[in-house]
Amino acid sequence: MKSLIPSLFVVVLLLVAGCQDPYEGSTYQVYQENPIASFLAAEEEYTEWVKVLTYADMFNALNQADQDFTAFVPMNEAVQAFYQRMGVTQIEDLGKEYARSMVLYHTMLDTISVQEFINASWVSNLSGDKLSITIDSVNAGQAILNGEARVVKMGLHTSNGLVYVLQDAMRPLVETVFDRMNDNPDYSLFAEVLIKTGWADSLSRLADTLYVDGQAQVSQRQYTLLAVSNATFAQDGIASYDALKQLLQAGDDVTLPTNALNQYVAYHLLEGSYDLDKLLTFSGSDTSAIWDTEATDQVLMITWDSLAVEPYSINLLGTKASFDRAQSNVMAKNGYVHAIDGYLPVWEPQQATVVWDLANFAEVRSLVPSDIYQPTEAVSSETKVNISDAACYTTEVSASGIGGTTYSYLTYVTCKANLKKAQFFDRLVLNLGYMGSVAMKTPTLVKGKYKVTLNFIYLSDHAFMKNMTDGNGGLMKVSFDGDNIRNVSPYTTVTSSIANIYEYTLYDEIEFNTTSSHQFKLVVMDPSASTNSKFSIQLDNIIFTPITGQP
Repeated sequence: MKSLIPSLFVVVLLLVAGCQDPYEGSTYQVYQENPIASFLAAEEEYTEWVKVLTYADMFNALNQADQDFTAFVPMNEAVQAFYQRMGVTQIEDLGKEYARSMVLYHTMLDTISVQEFINASWVSNLSGDKLSITIDSVNAGQAILNGEARVVKMGLHTSNGLVYVLQDAMRPLVETVFDRMNDNPDYSLFAEVLIKTGWADSLSRLADTLYVDGQAQVSQRQYTLLAVSNATFAQDGIASYDALKQLLQAGDDVTLPTNALNQYVAYHLLEGSYDLDKLLTFSGSDTSAIWDTEATDQVLMITWDSLAVEPYSINLLGTKASFDRAQSNVMAKNGYVHAIDGYLPVWEPQQATVVWDLANFAEVRSLVPSDIYQPTEAVSSETKVNISDAACYTTEVSASGIGGTTYSYLTYVTCKANLKKAQFFDRLVLNLGYMGSVAMKTPTLVKGKYKVTLNFIYLSDHAFMKNMTDGNGGLMKVSFDGDNIRNVSPYTTVTSSIANIYEYTLYDEIEFNTTSSHQFKLVVMDPSASTNSKFSIQLDNIIFTPITGQP
């Protein structure tokens, strides 16, 4: 597989998408085989897709002799079934713009061999969207693409690329999470509940406008939905909206956040866009992880059991559910949809380790370009983004000014290979000056006792803090909810001169009496924060480890 970075052709293709096919009338040199579009036109089973290519003015664009593609092509029956789901009879009913989106969504720049395809977890299409790949362990030679299309033939050769044949047509990412539910008859009950509780409006929005100090700030909205199908509801005797409402003993005003039905829906929503790989990744040797939901002070637990037929469970010790992998990883314009095999009522799990990335907020995601935020691997060159205006942080900058000259008050920074241990390959940098402070809300923590550990970044610039040659070693005052106040100096505990992620225990033991989110506050207590040009505090995450087995 060659480079997957879009070439100039892709830019041209996108720019001319509103015009006629730019290659109409051109002559193509064909060697041993036809190019993709001509190959498809010669086969009866792809005539419906050829109509889509032609109407979208992209037939000849996919026939270029000097550019390779991978085309995911639905068979005739798949295209016709797609029209039926959309309530139309032909591609013209959806409009030319939609047709173009559909072609781009089903096409990849360059070729991906069958071996590379089956070893990949995702591929990127011409729309710039990631399509997940799940290999079918039962049906040899087949896979599920993006949780919605079965691949039945792989790697058919043409002169300018490869064709993968689909049993289903995929819906391009012009649809929201709610659209994915509302347009699928298998989820009609869940869609009805979303509408009546008011959550349909939230799941239909792509962004909100917030006002911070009188300035408008656009916050991108992303959600991960754990969806329950009609068939799954039926397994628990739930055949209608009224039956679910009665089971949950919900009151009449289901739009209230305190209403049991509203909480039930919110419990199936995670803020942020998470594919299955992220949801099923645990910290270190842990076999479970706590996830915050949109239900106030309610969390769910995902657990791994190597001896189980389906090793990953949600709320294993409660009314559990598992992921339907073939119907999961369905992307939408504002998040992901994952199908689950249980109706999953609200349940408070036991304590589990919580890893809190201090830059993992929707407001930060809105300020950082999507191709920079949370890279999937260490970067070759760091990128710094000023996030001082992110509404998730409450800051006070020192009246004495700031000393550091390299960073903004709050800066989002990606990490190179020397800091590859950083969660999400990024970090939060503070440059607030002496007595400057930042406060932020933790994820929801299940009530109980925890050990609290800070992972921070040490660079060569921090040597004066480690050795206390200027200031008092980066002294900080930390607290939760204005209580449990402690003075800490993590940088003075570094014994190496190597840039790396280091660990420091903030609290050997702290107890939270309620299951809820808490306000964490850090105050910079080092005078050199306002005078030394190299001063900064660089943070990765905070880990809450349960303390159990005590009376």
